[in-house]
This record gives sequence, structure tokens and C-alpha cells, in this order.
Amino acid sequence: MIFIKFIVLGSTGMLGQELTRYLSNMGNDVVGVARKNADYNFDVSDDEKLLNCFEAEKPDVIINTVAIVNLNECESDKGKAYIVNSRPAGIISDYCLENDIYFIQISTDHYYYGDEDKKHLETDKISLLNEYARTKYLAEALTLNNPHSLVIRTNIVGFRGGENDTFVEWALNSLKSQEEINVFEDYYTSSIDVHSFSRILYDLIEDKPSGIYNIASSDVSSKKDFIFSLAESFNLLNTDKVENAVGYKLPNLKEVTDSLKESYEFLNE
Repeated sequence: MIFIKFIVLGSTGMLGQELTRYLSNMGNDVVGVARKNADYNFDVSDDEKLLNCFEAEKPDVIINTVAIVNLNECESDKGKAYIVNSRPAGIISDYCLENDIYFIQISTDHYYYGDEDKKHLETDKISLLNEYARTKYLAEALTLNNPHSLVIRTNIVGFRGGENDTFVEWALNSLKSQEEINVFEDYYTSSIDVHSFSRILYDLIEDKPSGIYNIASSDVSSKKDFIFSLAESFNLLNTDKVENAVGYKLPNLKEVTDSLKESYEFLNE
């Protein structure tokens, strides 16, 4: 791939940190945007600052990872959930269409219920179970108003290193301290670690595909299975489409947790 300039929105989040690191290591110019500790520090709901950043940097690709993922927070403040999760996608999508910039919106797999261990295709029917799902789905629609943009449905896991532990950080801390862990056996997911996700996304966008793609583990597992594999979300995604695009099979559950172990060792050197 020719080295290009990326803007990563949400660059200090769990996925944003890894994307920024991976894209930079591959020789690309990466500009981070977040509320603090980034190259540009502002809220993505600030249209003026957002567009001024784009004008100043003139990127080739914009990746939006920003979202309120706390379900209770989305329910308690629906306006804020819309302003953060949905509206910026429309602003960015329109700007990218007008300026020939490739736009990638990171979405979710939080659209499925009661299907147990089924793997869902990009074309399968979805259920908007809560405000989080509704705002993320609206963001998809706003993104795809630009026919050259890309939406990625996924369920990512990894490390953030902040005040609030991620699921993996919580699980590892609980395992290390030998605490009792209560997990769901009937909540299925196809989680993928952020490092593998970043590699697959980078390979995928070389040809600038458009539409909706699933990036996930090729295995289906319950949270119990996931934690057991880490020691040794009802949202399942069929990954055939992206595997055909990149030309290789996506990581299985063991490969995801092995990659998490490598990331953990790297972060704690």
C-alpha cells in the first residue's frame, strides 16, 4: 500500500490507540483527534473544529472510532447519544464525498438477539434493541449516504490503560487475583482483538471497498468460553465477505486471545 495520511477520530480510545500505532508502524502519516492527549483536542460534535482539522490536514482517509458505548448512558441521555454516535458520521460523510476522501465508520454488532451461535451476514435482518443500537445504526445510514464510504461491524476487545478497565482488563485482573467471575453462558459474540482488527482493516482498505463489512473472530464463543480461552456479545458476524476481500482467514478465538497476550506483554515491558 502507498503510504498515506490518516485521521483517526477517537485516537486515545481502545481501538483508536491501536489503529494509530499500527498505521504509524506501517509508515503512514497519522493524525489523532480526541478530547485530550491527541494531536487535535476537541469533541467530534464540534462541527467547526472538526472541519477545520480536515481542512488543515487534508487526509486521504478518515476513520471514526468515536462512540458512547455505555448502554445506560445512551438510554439516560438520548440526545447526547445521537450527537456523539450518529450526527458526526453525517458531517464527515458529506465532507469526504465532496473532497474525495475515503471515510471509514466503525460500527457495532449489537444488532442481534435470540439467535444463539448463528453467524450473521452483513445482509441479515437486525434488531434495534436499545438507544445505543439505534444511534449506531443511524450512523451507518448517514455514512452510507456517501456511496464510497465503508462501515465496519465488529466487536473489539483489547487494552486501554485508563481509569475504567476494558472487559479484557477486568477479566485478566480477576483471573490474576483469583476472584470469582460471573459470566453469561448464553451471551454469544465473535470478538476480535484490536491489533488483529487493525491489521485486517489496513489490508482491506487497500482497494477502498464500500458498503458494510464484518471484521470479527471466525469463531463463535460465549463470554465464558472467551474467558476460559484467555486464561489457557449475542452479536455474531459471518466474515466470509471480508475474508474474500483480504484473501485470508480471520483469526479464531485462540489466535485472538494469543494476540491479546502479545499486546499485554508489549504494553508491560
